[in-house]
Amino acid sequence: MLSFICNNEEMTVDCPGGLPVLDWIRSQTGLKGTKEGCREGDCGACTVVVGKPGTAEIEYSAACSCLLPIGEIAGCHLVTIEGLTTGDELTPFQKSFYDEAASQCGFCTPGMIMSLTGCLLGSSELSVSAAMESLDGNICRCTGYVAVRRAVDSVMNELPPKWDNRLKMLIDKGHVPAYFRTVSERLKKLPVHETSENGTFIAGGTDIYVHSSDKLSDEQPEFLSRRDDLNFIRRDDGLVRIGASVTFKQLRESPVITGLFPGLKGFLSRVSSTQIRSRATVGGNIVNASPIADLAVVLLALDASVTISDRSVLLSEFYLDYKKLDMQPGEIITEVSFPPPEPGSVLSSLKICKREYLDIASVNSSILFRVENSVIRRARISAGGVSPIPLLLVKTGEYLRGRIISEETVMEACKLASSEISPISDVRGSKEYKEELLKAQIRAHLTRSATQ
Repeated sequence: MLSFICNNEEMTVDCPGGLPVLDWIRSQTGLKGTKEGCREGDCGACTVVVGKPGTAEIEYSAACSCLLPIGEIAGCHLVTIEGLTTGDELTPFQKSFYDEAASQCGFCTPGMIMSLTGCLLGSSELSVSAAMESLDGNICRCTGYVAVRRAVDSVMNELPPKWDNRLKMLIDKGHVPAYFRTVSERLKKLPVHETSENGTFIAGGTDIYVHSSDKLSDEQPEFLSRRDDLNFIRRDDGLVRIGASVTFKQLRESPVITGLFPGLKGFLSRVSSTQIRSRATVGGNIVNASPIADLAVVLLALDASVTISDRSVLLSEFYLDYKKLDMQPGEIITEVSFPPPEPGSVLSSLKICKREYLDIASVNSSILFRVENSVIRRARISAGGVSPIPLLLVKTGEYLRGRIISEETVMEACKLASSEISPISDVRGSKEYKEELLKAQIRAHLTRSATQ
C-alpha cells in the first residue's frame, strides 16, 4: 500500500512499488495529459513534478515519470498537467504558449509546461536562463524552439523581482492553484504503510528503468534514494564526502562542491537533463560502470575512493573490466570521498558529443592540475569512451608532473595517452576519431592551465 497526494486528491494505492508512475497515471487515473514518448527519459513528454517533504518546506522538482517508480512518491505530492488548474483558466505559461504559437501538434507541450512549473517551484533562481535550462530535457518535433523562447520570455519577465514567499507569489500569479498551500500539512497526515523491500536496489532508476522497466514493474524494490544516511555532502576527517544517493541536482547546487570547483556546475549542466539530474545519483553513475560515465571520470581525476558497505576501494581499482566491479552480491556503495585539492589546483572537465546537451559523450576527460610559473606540479588525468572502463591515464599524468607547458609537452602527453587507451569504433565514432578527440581535449586542458 502506498499513500501520496496526486494533484489535489489523497490517494492510497495497492500496487508494486516498482511500477513506473507513467503507467499508473495513464492506466489508473484517467489523466491523459502525461504523454508516453520514448520511455527512456530523453523526450520529456511524460514530465511530472514531484514534491518531497524537506527540512522546511516541500522540495519540488520535475522528473520523467517513465523512469520514476511509484514507490518513490509515497508520502509525496505528485503533480500532473491536470493539477495546475482547478477551473477553465490557463496558467500563464499555458496562455503564453497559446499566444506565441509555441505548440503545434501539442504532444510535447504538457511536458514543457510541467518542466517550466518545476523550475518555478524548485529552481534556486527564477530567470529566463533558468527557465530555458529547465527545458533541456524536452524535445519538440514539429514547432521548433523560437516560439517557445518567446513564450518563456514573456512569462518570466512578468515575475516580480522580489517576493517574501515564493509559493504565495506563484499562487497569486496563477502558476499553481490555491490548494498547494495545504499540501505540506496534508502530507504529514498521510498513513505510513509497512513495505517489504526485498527486490532490486534502486537509486535514481534513470538507467536501470531504461533497460529493465518491465521486470521491475512487478517488484518491490529497495529504494536507496529514500535513505537519509546516504544523502549528504560534507567535509570531515580531511576528506570531501558525498553520500551515494546525492543527486546530480544536489551536487550542482552544493556550496561545498561549487566552492572547490567553480567550473564543475557548468560541466554538469551537460550531463543528461534537468528531469534526469533531479533523480540520477552519484552512486548510480559509478555503479552503472559505463565507460563514459561523466561523474566517474571526474572523480577519477580527484583520486576518489568508494565506500562499499564496510570497506573502501580506490575508484581507479574499482573497475575491473567492462561492467565488472569490485563488488559482491548484496553490497552497495554508501559513500564517495576524495581529498580536497591543494591550494591553486584547477579541475578541468570536457565532454564532446553529437549534441551539446542531453547526449552521451563520444569522449570525455578530466584533469586536476596545479601549475606554478608554467610548470605543472601535479596532474591526474582521466578519460572515458576510450577504454572498456573509465580510465585513469597514469603514465600521462606522471609525465606531465614537473614539465613546463609547451608544444613539445602537449605532443608527448598526447602520444603517451594514445598508448594507454584502447578505443573501439561504434555509433559514437571510429576508434581513430576518439583517439583524436582525446588528444584535442588534452591540448585544451593544458591550454586552460597555461592561462590560470
